[in-house]
Amino acid sequence: MKVGIKKIHENEWQINIGFVSIKMDHFSVELLNITLEHLIALESGKKHSVLKSYITLGLRLNELDDFGVQKLIREIKNEDLLILMQVSKSPQLEEKALRNVGIMLAKQLQEDIKTTPLPDAASVKEAIRRIVIKMFELEKSGDIEFTAKEAVYI
Repeated sequence: MKVGIKKIHENEWQINIGFVSIKMDHFSVELLNITLEHLIALESGKKHSVLKSYITLGLRLNELDDFGVQKLIREIKNEDLLILMQVSKSPQLEEKALRNVGIMLAKQLQEDIKTTPLPDAASVKEAIRRIVIKMFELEKSGDIEFTAKEAVYI
């Protein structure tokens, strides 16, 4: 079976699987990649969750330096950030986000994490999608840069 991916334009990718060809945006390609990883895990008896795939994409925020996080937070809704912090249950994300917002907003987010009920899964996915799309836009414009821990600059 023929499987492949080809970049057509800045935010358009062509996915080929067998005789099927699909055009997708950057977010969908990243989500497909994570979903494929989960499907491989299914073969070994593990569970798969589409919501978990979205959360994994949202956790890319941890790959940003403080300056990048600050730029991103200025561009997204506080409610979306709160939702990501609630569903990810990532101490690293929470610490990074709270360190890079103002003191008043940090206090408000800490309180909201404890008291605000989670919305339905569809609303959670949409909030994370807005964050990730904004990350892709800022990365494309050069305003933020994702760095891997193993990256070495010479």
